[in-house]
Amino acid sequence: MKYLIYLVSMFSISSAYGQSELTEPETGCKFVLPWTCETCTFSWSGDCIDKLPNGIGSLTVFNEGTEIMWYEGEMKNGKFDGAGKYRDGMNQLEGDFQNGDFVNTHPFITERNARLDTTRFNKSDDWELNSQVTKQLNNFYFTFPASGYAFKNRDALVEKCLEAFKQNCALIKDPSYTEFTKIRFVTSKNDMLLHANLYVSNIADIKSRSIHMTVSEEATEGEKKANPPIIHEVMHMVSMTAWGTPPQNNNWLNEGLATYAANNCSGFSVSEIYRFFLEEGMLLSPEQLSQNFFQSDEMIGYHQSAYIVEYLINNFGIERLETFWKQGFSSFESIYGLTFSDMISELNKELLKVHPKSPKIDWEVLGEGCK
Repeated sequence: MKYLIYLVSMFSISSAYGQSELTEPETGCKFVLPWTCETCTFSWSGDCIDKLPNGIGSLTVFNEGTEIMWYEGEMKNGKFDGAGKYRDGMNQLEGDFQNGDFVNTHPFITERNARLDTTRFNKSDDWELNSQVTKQLNNFYFTFPASGYAFKNRDALVEKCLEAFKQNCALIKDPSYTEFTKIRFVTSKNDMLLHANLYVSNIADIKSRSIHMTVSEEATEGEKKANPPIIHEVMHMVSMTAWGTPPQNNNWLNEGLATYAANNCSGFSVSEIYRFFLEEGMLLSPEQLSQNFFQSDEMIGYHQSAYIVEYLINNFGIERLETFWKQGFSSFESIYGLTFSDMISELNKELLKVHPKSPKIDWEVLGEGCK
């Protein structure tokens, strides 16, 4: 199980071409704009310490009354520092900032920058014909290689996709999915790199409304047999189309909902896997879930989040989950009427009634991914 939703381009908001020190007349608060603008002003909604924006708030820069830059999130000594959202005329970012710069903390960056031998995709120096087959069913456009395991099983894979859209829409109580969406099956991560420009096994890209998944019957090119997580990837597309992309501190909720939708990893349900993690003392803290989710063990984080999602839906309904999804982690208590930690305590008590004994799971095997 190696999943990826989308990748935001690395971007630094610093500039080497001059700066402008802006002063808010009412408060005397100062902000250094990383480019020159003699007619710019700014406003800051948070605390101003030592004449610099600090803490959590919203900062907007105007040029002759027109917004040209906006940031909402944490600031330290006048610089974006912590979780935040940023936009200007060319960029829109959400995630972590450090000392004024956007920091992409998704672990895929390490994998993407791995040294790959991309000098030879073609078998010869001549033009090669790489055939594929396509089929459109209503708003879905499917693409398969024209031979091999994926091609032979194309009809079954298409049916699984259509059923996944129907099932996931029903789960979040969305009437139907009508967006034009491209779904491509490939046979290896090398093919994924060619078609999706990412060296991963599976990806749902909400911006381009496209899903790429790897499928293979046997291990090839040093890769394991690939059983595509269709329900998981489809849920990303369904939920983010219906509800939007959640705040960065709810990335765990996004992955949890997609994992719960499938509710099966190597024959175990998410509740059974959570029970095993509880028994072994492997569960992540609320801080790890909300602040460092993608830096934590994927198998633990995804399945722990999935059972939390199951509990929240079963006990409080999908409508409140949608609200929590949109408003972010800090809104939990106001939406659910108890703290996140208290909810986890109640969840654990209920789980122990359902699964008094921990299932026998070989972590060395499960930790390698779902089969």
